[in-house]
Amino acid sequence: MTRAPLDHLDGTQWDVVVIGAGAVGCAAARELAGRGYSTLLLDRGDFGSGTSSRSSRMLYSGLGYLAVRYPLWQMALHPLDMVQRLLYTRDVMRCRAVLVRDMPGHLTRHRFFYPFRKGDRYPPWLVDLGFRLVEALGGWKVPLSYRRITPGEAAAQSALAAGLGGPLRGVGVFDEYMYAWPERICVDTALDAERRGATLRTYTEVTHIARHEDGWAVSLGERAPLAEGQARVMGRMVVNAAGPWVDRLSGAGGDGKGRIVGVKGVNVMVRLPDAYRGEGLEAFSSKGEPFYVFPWRDSHFIGPTETVVSENPDDIRVEDAEIDYILSEANRLFPDLGLTRDHVLHCWCGVRPTSTLDGRTSRTVVRAIENPEAPGLVTMTGSTIMLHRHAGCMAARAVERRLGRRGPAPSGVIEQPPAARSEAIGQLAAAEHVVRLSDLLRRRLPDGLDADLGRDRAEGISRVAAAGLGWSEERRQQELDHFERETAMTYPRPVEACGG
Repeated sequence: MTRAPLDHLDGTQWDVVVIGAGAVGCAAARELAGRGYSTLLLDRGDFGSGTSSRSSRMLYSGLGYLAVRYPLWQMALHPLDMVQRLLYTRDVMRCRAVLVRDMPGHLTRHRFFYPFRKGDRYPPWLVDLGFRLVEALGGWKVPLSYRRITPGEAAAQSALAAGLGGPLRGVGVFDEYMYAWPERICVDTALDAERRGATLRTYTEVTHIARHEDGWAVSLGERAPLAEGQARVMGRMVVNAAGPWVDRLSGAGGDGKGRIVGVKGVNVMVRLPDAYRGEGLEAFSSKGEPFYVFPWRDSHFIGPTETVVSENPDDIRVEDAEIDYILSEANRLFPDLGLTRDHVLHCWCGVRPTSTLDGRTSRTVVRAIENPEAPGLVTMTGSTIMLHRHAGCMAARAVERRLGRRGPAPSGVIEQPPAARSEAIGQLAAAEHVVRLSDLLRRRLPDGLDADLGRDRAEGISRVAAAGLGWSEERRQQELDHFERETAMTYPRPVEACGG
């Protein structure tokens, strides 16, 4: 597929222009195209190259959805908050069941542990109840198979559980799924939207939106390398699915109120003992915040941090103090490991677009905001990759209310394609909107998530991509340089960003 010049879009008209091709934007485009709306999906980078690529990679984030910040005895004094948490958890578990059903090739199943210690904020009986409640809210369709066992039983079953520091009062055990490749979920969802009739355009920046007659004028700028161009398209409606950048979209302010609060999360990749491979742990940190040790191929990643930030997400980087905090929390759980920065393979961070609600932040609300002062503009906030299907449906229903119903909601499995052989990579690059080498290594092929982050295969794949996409040798070398710079910035090693 040859990339058309941007001016080919100039003057075109659409029912809906979706801005942002992360998990939510791709899901919204799939829903809208499947329901019969002419849909244009835009992103200033590649599919899933922003916040969706910085997720925790787990289908379900444990009891954190039900964990409250205020003292437990005050739960009865916050009925609205508790109802929101329950409804959010129900939506999460329903989405979990849909993903297990529709995307089995994108998931891996693992055994997880939950340690009970003396002095924990949440007593064992309450955690037991929480797990049962979470399963029940999902209709028991894909059970967690939660049970609580003795420390001795846990140690006999698992080296990871045996490595937990004590004294332990017990250990919870449950089964859960992780995304084998979250970036590919975005790509496949976008391609499914295309099959349903959507038009996809990556590396195209939305520079401004403005009301025009009964719709919106959307100004575009080219961001692909060695290309130039501008265009202006018209949309009867706009879905702003730009994640943590939704409030930074020029012309989308409306009443001037912020729609999101950014919450920064940092993760650290380490190589734990081989006997721990494939198993994970969920717990609460010394601050009372969710903390995890998640398996990832031959390694594990640990975290996260939870820090409210106001800076541009483009400028957010991993800080030394965040690495030290995560390592100290991991050592509190596994004191014999003695993790230091020398054990860190790489680290990364992302910013979650947490919804604001009545002047406060709510991490348990997904919103499709329709501002009366900006009719036809829908702003999506608060979603995670877990809830991307749910958020996409919310966006489509908002469009239906304004433009009228066109057709039924799409359904069906989105399967992960088989791994591409070297001779087919060039064809894949041409067919799946690849613009840069990093698009291919990170989001079309699984190599970019290997322990070496794709560096070992970059040279060979760049040659195949060059043949398939018509790159010159100069362009191929530029793409290799860009891939290395992007890798070093997005997944810094300790010596580069974590203090050495």
